[in-house]
Amino acid sequence: ANNATELLHADFDGNADQIRSVVGQPMGDIYAHPIATNAAGEKIVDANGLYKLDGDNWEKYGNAMPDFEGGFINNFEYKGITLDFVTDFSFGGSIMPTGIYWLTSRGLTEESLNYMDAASGGLAYYVDADGNGIQTSGAAGPNGEQVFNDGVLLDGVLQSGEQNTNVISQALYYAATYNWGGPQYGNSRYELYINENNWVKVRELALGFNLPQSVTSKMGMKRANISVYGRNLFFIYRSIKDLDPEQTTSGPRWYNNINNAGNNPAFRSFGIQLNTSF
Repeated sequence: ANNATELLHADFDGNADQIRSVVGQPMGDIYAHPIATNAAGEKIVDANGLYKLDGDNWEKYGNAMPDFEGGFINNFEYKGITLDFVTDFSFGGSIMPTGIYWLTSRGLTEESLNYMDAASGGLAYYVDADGNGIQTSGAAGPNGEQVFNDGVLLDGVLQSGEQNTNVISQALYYAATYNWGGPQYGNSRYELYINENNWVKVRELALGFNLPQSVTSKMGMKRANISVYGRNLFFIYRSIKDLDPEQTTSGPRWYNNINNAGNNPAFRSFGIQLNTSF
C-alpha cells in the first residue's frame, strides 16, 4: 500500500550489518558496508593504517536462508548387536557469528595467530616519530628505533591518492577489524563476519545389544535392547571452524539465527538406555 520495495528486518551493532527482504530477491539478504574506494576503484586506507568503510553504501554478502536441509536415520543390526545413528545437514545459508570474531579481535582464536611474527607472515617495521609504521630490513630504525616483526601492510591508497605505507601491528589490525560497530564507530569489517554456514553433523549415535530371549521371556518381554548413546558428538563437515552452527539463536525471531553473540555454548551428552517391547 505504501509502495515499499524492501523490508528491513534487523539492523545489527549500530548500523554495521542489516537483514533485508527486497522485492524480486530471496527473503533474508544480509548486507554490510564495503571498503571505501576512490574514483579509480582503489581501496582507501585511513591514516591509522586500516581500511576505511563506505558508510553511505551497502553491499549484499549473503542470505540467511539455507538452500536445503535434511537428515538420515540409520538402523543396523547384526547378530544381536545394534547400531543406530542420526545425521543432519544444512547447506547454503549464511550467518554472522560475531561472538567468534570478537574473540578473534582479542587474540583468542587460531586465526588471530596470523602475522604475529615473521614465520606467520608478519612484516618487520619500526615506529617513527609521527607514530607511523615504517617497513625495514634492518635490525633497528635509523635512530635506533626498535624493530617489530608483527606488521601488517594493507594494500590501498590514502585519501590523497598516495600509496599506503603505514605498517600497523598485528594486534591493532585484529582488534580494529573484528571489533563492534558500524563505520561511524571505527574500521570494523562486518563483510568478513558473513560466511556460508554448511555442515553435516552426527546428532546421535547409539551402540547396543539385544538381550537373549531366554532372559526377556522370563521378564514377560518380547524384546529388550540396552545401549549406550551420545548426542551432539561431532561434525563430519562444517564450513565455519570453532562454531556449532546450530548455536546461533540470539533472540526469538528467525533473523536472530544468524548471530551467536551472547549465546550459550553447545554441549555433548551421554547415557544408557533400555528399550523394551511386551
